[in-house]
Order: sequence, then C-alpha cells, then structure tokens
Amino acid sequence: MKALLLAGKMEMTFGAYSHAAMMGLRWIGVRDVLARLEPGDFYKSMTTYEDHRVWQDVYRPVTPHGALYVKLTVTDEVLVVSFKPR
Repeated sequence: MKALLLAGKMEMTFGAYSHAAMMGLRWIGVRDVLARLEPGDFYKSMTTYEDHRVWQDVYRPVTPHGALYVKLTVTDEVLVVSFKPR
C-alpha cells in the first residue's frame, strides 16, 4: 500500500473527496493520513459490495482531523480509497 502511495497511484471515490473536503483535507492530506496508518488502526478485511471476489482492508484511525473509517482496495495496481468520518 505505501509503495502505491509513494508512487502517486491513489484514487479516491467521490464520497471520499467530499468527506475529505468537509474535514479540510485535499488529496495530499488524505495521502498523508494513509501513509501514517499503523497495524493498530486495522479493523477488518471484507469483500466489496459490488464483487464478493474483491477484498478490501478497513482501518479506523484516530487522526488530528478526527476518527475515520477508511477502506482500501487495490485494483490494477492502483489504491482505491473510501474515506469518511466515523
């Protein structure tokens, strides 16, 4: 995941952009939050609602911007991010 972030291979869902903007974050701010994720922030792995064969990891970090619910999915070597306050 961190290698994809460093390579700039991150895409955010529309909802992630909206929630990030409400918290005063832009793309780079979300990337920085994700780069700081630690094993203790991990919550669970689950399949996507659209395709039960595609797995995503869910994190629940507490950041200076508040408590978050983050879903990360790797698709075609791109990290897809869903991001919202919890």
